[in-house]
Amino acid sequence: MSKLFVLGIDGLPATALDRFMGEGILPNIAKLVAGSTRLSVVPTLPALTAPGWLTIGSGAHPGTLGVGNILQHVPGETLDHIRNGFDRSLSRGEYLWEALTAEGRPAIVVKYPGSWPVAEPRPGLIQVDGAGGYADITCRFEEVPSAVYLCGEAPPEQQAQGCCSVPRGYDDHWRIDSAQNSGFLPVVAREPLGWTNVPDGFKPSFEVLLPLQAAGQRRRVVRHALAGERDGAPVLLIGRSKDAAEALTELTPGQWSAYLEESSAAGPYTLRFKLLELDLRAGLLRLYHSDGHRSTGFTVPESLAGELTAATGPVAEWTGTFDFMNGLVDLDTQLEIYDRHTAWLESVITHLAAHKPWDAFFVHWHVVEYAHHIAGAALDDTHPRHAVDQQRYLDFLRDTYRLLDRLVGTVSAALSGDDGLALVSDHGHDVVHTLFYLNDFLKQRGWLVTKDDEEGAGGGDGAIDWSRSVAYGLFPGLILLNTSDRWPGGPVEPERVPALREEISAALRGLVDPRTGRPVVTAVLRPQEMAAMGQTGSSAPDLFFTMDRGYEPATRLHTGAGSKDVPLFELTEPGHELTSGHGSFHPLSPSARTLALIRHPEVREAGTVPYPVHMVDLAPTFAQLLKVRPPHPCDGRPLDLPLPHSRAEEPRR
Repeated sequence: MSKLFVLGIDGLPATALDRFMGEGILPNIAKLVAGSTRLSVVPTLPALTAPGWLTIGSGAHPGTLGVGNILQHVPGETLDHIRNGFDRSLSRGEYLWEALTAEGRPAIVVKYPGSWPVAEPRPGLIQVDGAGGYADITCRFEEVPSAVYLCGEAPPEQQAQGCCSVPRGYDDHWRIDSAQNSGFLPVVAREPLGWTNVPDGFKPSFEVLLPLQAAGQRRRVVRHALAGERDGAPVLLIGRSKDAAEALTELTPGQWSAYLEESSAAGPYTLRFKLLELDLRAGLLRLYHSDGHRSTGFTVPESLAGELTAATGPVAEWTGTFDFMNGLVDLDTQLEIYDRHTAWLESVITHLAAHKPWDAFFVHWHVVEYAHHIAGAALDDTHPRHAVDQQRYLDFLRDTYRLLDRLVGTVSAALSGDDGLALVSDHGHDVVHTLFYLNDFLKQRGWLVTKDDEEGAGGGDGAIDWSRSVAYGLFPGLILLNTSDRWPGGPVEPERVPALREEISAALRGLVDPRTGRPVVTAVLRPQEMAAMGQTGSSAPDLFFTMDRGYEPATRLHTGAGSKDVPLFELTEPGHELTSGHGSFHPLSPSARTLALIRHPEVREAGTVPYPVHMVDLAPTFAQLLKVRPPHPCDGRPLDLPLPHSRAEEPRR
């Protein structure tokens, strides 16, 4: 019986893949395409990471699973209080690896979105992480977030504007718009005192203290750094004490340290440093440290964590857009972060595939998605600022796709001749040139009320007055009505809901970008229309709207003096905001569509299938290839893929 390896690539647009494959820089992917059946895949509603990967793994619609978005409103709380949609405990469905292990067959799951915490540890199940690292949500096993120690200059104003307000509920794990934490840690240069065993030829210049504090913990540790010159070059020593002989690492500008072991109240973790800049005369220091991922507790069985660390090195988890968008790192460093993460993942795949039993292997890689968010404008001249550092961004995308090609080569090398390989993705990508501030729109129309409205211009604290607000927007175009069944204090009575839906729908359909004079909303879906696309139940919004190409909803709410007159539309700036999104998030949008490649002994290579297929049909198709029952409940059905000639020509019985 053939095994099946499912390689999940987040946010993979077919147009970009074909472009770079046509340039000849993706030989491993080109070989896979040549031997595979290629499918055009219709994603979920909305076309997002959380519902997408859960549907790929289960064959069930978001409404069936009860997870319709990354941001899941907490019943009984105000509408801005949400839960992490990647939490496995929120999903009512079963996943394909769970169906396999229920029948006593082994499966391996690595970093698959929505798979943690493990629903039921069973014999034969191996799982590595799966608790974050998607949608700029940090991993739950991250003890210390990435940051830059900055000395000799003021931290820059926070650059990233993104598209989401910081939701209440998992602030510690959400970084894209974390106004409370820019990622810069100011430190002060002091005269170096009390250092011992300073190396010969090393001329000390200044010292700084480097605090490390785990998220949500009071306890912090301090590391000591000594900046100086040796052989005419700037050098930084980092240690636990001022004994230079026991320094943990010695860095010159542009150099990474090895991974260093630290500990918190939750247990041991590892991180590494990169010296970005060191100017001894100016007393200027920029020192980046990576995320600190825990060394234990992130695997099932738990003992596997130690084995993996010994065989593959420390976990390299965080690859989100936050660091680049906020000016912590440049594109070269971001690519080095991608490379290290990919190398770690390749090592895990190679080790587990060779040393552990498996019939199915599931892996997720988010890097392409993040790269498109950062550099997407460079691919599309309809963005007014597409020419900003265009060649640099294009080279960055090419190098990211080369990492994807390397990953595909590693996976292919880990398989035997009869093993199947399915490369799948959750959604496509398209240019975002303009953000639309949804909650400012609701505020200006009187459907959302803040305390500064009540106190007058400049008064109040800007907090939402939920007793008077009737609607609230969540990314990416979801509108929740403030009904008493969502929140006990909600002012919207059931009988008012239909009329309020119509009022807001009409206003959205009439929305015009004043810069162009053109309407920008392409569809407003009511519950019955969303249900036809699998978005149902208590987790579904009251309305879902989609926008014209290039526009994307942003849910940040401006407060304070003049906030009621803030412009609703803002041009995105490469390097500061995301310039590529998910193609209006509507499953029928051509640019939201993605692809799947299936190479398997029981599927005849047939080039490109000439019609689109639904995402819910992937899991039952994989189940059929694995000869296991589909997960339960399953809304999809196996695809009618071409069989090998030898089987197709057999007479029917």
